Amino acid sequence: MNTEIEPVHIGQEDDIEIGSVENFEHEEIDYAIFRLESGFFATQGHCVCEDQAFLSESNVEGEELECASCGNTFSIVSGDPISDLELPSLKIYDIYEEEGDIYLNL
Repeated sequence: MNTEIEPVHIGQEDDIEIGSVENFEHEEIDYAIFRLESGFFATQGHCVCEDQAFLSESNVEGEELECASCGNTFSIVSGDPISDLELPSLKIYDIYEEEGDIYLNL
């Protein structure tokens, strides 16, 4: 039995501009894919707020995101809440670039 999971191909490195975020859906689950100066990062696709807003609609500044719905801020790198420490952290996923292609490990 093969227990190794193949990484999911997201797209090309050039598909995402530095300082931006894109939504990526795989098997009906949304992920937020960020490209920062320091590299690519991936989080769950929706905020932890009541509205469960798409994080692809968030404002990105440096390595932080601000939910477009609730205004709470989170670290893109760690997923930790910044504005309200009582909030749960965002789920973080392993993402990497290889020869111009971007892959997500789920």
